[in-house]
Amino acid sequence: MPNYRVSLGFGLHIGWAIEGAIGSNFKIDASYLSPNVNMANILEAATKDYGTPLLITGDLVDYFSDKVKTHVRMIDSIKIGVKPYDLYTIDLNLDAIEIDKENNREGISKMR
Repeated sequence: MPNYRVSLGFGLHIGWAIEGAIGSNFKIDASYLSPNVNMANILEAATKDYGTPLLITGDLVDYFSDKVKTHVRMIDSIKIGVKPYDLYTIDLNLDAIEIDKENNREGISKMR
């Protein structure tokens, strides 16, 4: 697949969470529970709607340095439940990232 690129969405929020082990005697996974984790999941899903790979809440942007804040762009204000949130993104030119042809799938299979 020439020029194939993986597309990922990330939702970033800040807040508390509880980590718990879920599983059996044979397999245990970590799970994180809190409204803050749910918010990050909502943002991740919304990246498709907004057409951006990254959504950040204003709660997290408040912790950014002034220099980093110059790179964020507010794209919306939303209300989830009773709390309003400002949504930001950082504009990235993903097409400017070169594909590393040395580490493609063929190169990996040749290494095995």
